[in-house]
Amino acid sequence: MAVIECRSELDIATVGALRQQLLDALQIPEPLEIDGRAVRKIHTAALQAFLSAVIEARSRNLPVRWRDPSPTLVESARLLGLAGDLGFGATGNS
Repeated sequence: MAVIECRSELDIATVGALRQQLLDALQIPEPLEIDGRAVRKIHTAALQAFLSAVIEARSRNLPVRWRDPSPTLVESARLLGLAGDLGFGATGNS
């Protein structure tokens, strides 16, 4: 399983590295797990990178699992209408 451990701040300065991590993880034909417990600040660009990765993973029939997404991560996704697309359930877990 490919695991992405998120930084506490996912802003425009860090989204390039996040995007590359996600792309690299998708090259491995294994489920993707994203550990979002540390996220305290997130910009829209990071949520877009996550959404792109989730869509790509689904197109490859690879499951995506969120490990303990922080309230900030879940609420930011919800405010942008992306919570369902990202796979957050009622409690924020997929």
